[in-house]
Amino acid sequence: SAEGTIYLTFDDGPSDRTDEVLSVLAQEGVKGTFFVVGQYAESEASIQRMKNIVAQGHTLGMHSYSHNYTDIYASVENFLNDMYKVFTLIRDNTGAAPTAFRFPGGSINSYNYGTYQAIIAEMLRRGFVPYDWNLSAEDATGTPISAEQIVQNVVGQSAGKIRGFVLMHDSASHTATVEALPEMIRQLKAEGFTFAAITPDVKPTLFGYKAIQ
Repeated sequence: SAEGTIYLTFDDGPSDRTDEVLSVLAQEGVKGTFFVVGQYAESEASIQRMKNIVAQGHTLGMHSYSHNYTDIYASVENFLNDMYKVFTLIRDNTGAAPTAFRFPGGSINSYNYGTYQAIIAEMLRRGFVPYDWNLSAEDATGTPISAEQIVQNVVGQSAGKIRGFVLMHDSASHTATVEALPEMIRQLKAEGFTFAAITPDVKPTLFGYKAIQ
């Protein structure tokens, strides 16, 4: 049996699915991490969802303000400015100052391969910690995916993980992700995993580096 920890992460919210995700997490008694996009978090409903995330003991993280790759990866400065914008939005509306962030497209992508090391260094210097993933629901490929397949994608790759960071998406169209969640959690529990939200003491996980076990 595993003695690993699973970090369930949800990108791109808040959305019409957020409350459903929160409801499943509450039923299963597990905590998760929501990497939110600032421009989707401006409405009253979205701000309330962010407050709910914090109130229920989950972690709010930053996934950029604009999610516009061309803009945010144009320079290190652009990235820092964009992230500061989502930081202040979260902090000012929820009282929780986020430290965890996830790069749009992951830490190394075709837009930032020249600057990602400088970005990481500058973000760390400001007290912000990056988290990639090592398990993926594959729920954002553009082709419809069944709840069963999502469960299989995550659980099938989980064996032997000391720390499993699961990439999922919290957006209006992702009903299958919500549907998959209870079964995914139950199967991972049956494998012996425990669940936790990402907190400042959780070591970062990054692509292209040896995962810190």
